[in-house]
Amino acid sequence: MSRDIKLDRNDFELLRKQIYRMCGLIIADGKEYLIQHRFKALYNSRDCRSWRDFYQLLVSGDEQFKEEAVSAISTHETSFFRDNHPFVFIRNKVLPKLLENRRFGSKIKIWCAASSTGQEPYSLAMLIHEWARIVPRAKVSPDDFSILATDISGAVIDKAKDGYFTNHEKMRGLPAGYDKYFEKSGNGWMLQPAVKSLVTFKKFNLLDSFRPLGLFDFVLCRNVLIYFDDATKINIVHRIHDLLPDKGYLMLGATETLVGHTDRFETEHEGVVILYRKKSRKK
Repeated sequence: MSRDIKLDRNDFELLRKQIYRMCGLIIADGKEYLIQHRFKALYNSRDCRSWRDFYQLLVSGDEQFKEEAVSAISTHETSFFRDNHPFVFIRNKVLPKLLENRRFGSKIKIWCAASSTGQEPYSLAMLIHEWARIVPRAKVSPDDFSILATDISGAVIDKAKDGYFTNHEKMRGLPAGYDKYFEKSGNGWMLQPAVKSLVTFKKFNLLDSFRPLGLFDFVLCRNVLIYFDDATKINIVHRIHDLLPDKGYLMLGATETLVGHTDRFETEHEGVVILYRKKSRKK
């Protein structure tokens, strides 16, 4: 910081409450260093003289500043086929079920929430291509799927749309045999159009209404809910529930659970992976 960098308790409380109002993220006690680190560049770029100045900008500043602040405080950790096991389960169990339950003539619609720079939805798109190759073409093709990928940060959405990845980004988590979906481009790699065409990216705040997004057969909301308080988590999960058909699926991260929080889903287990299936309506 080029000026007053001290973040006292009062300003810390103001900032974390404002962050919660803006995007629902919980900043725990004792995390002053996190705010200082994540907002360092933004603090200096606006020539703030104190953290109170910074707070005032969050409250009354322009929308571009607020978006940059939300992006800075959010976690964008991701990789291709992250944790691997969920994608094995998706290929072996979820995709066949989605095909079985498919409504005649309609696409199978998937939502990847908090998709960051695109590795998760693109992993899913590549997985669909691989899976479709072993299913009789009369039954399914990759074009029968559509994936909506959303994130609160416009900057990471723009990067994701490009489909361009450094060598390190490409190799991180990518299974053997998936190199064929990339083409060399300069010092990095570009995803093939056939993969990119399955994914639509949209900037979206999970605190906003889900209605404009439409309905989905399968929702991935992995490693997201851990950053919200219990009330916000359940609110998000119940609104996802409303987007799903009977027996629609929801997948969370490995450390996230709905057990004891809601009775609107049934669970299916495959090793360390838990899949949540919307309960059928009682007749």
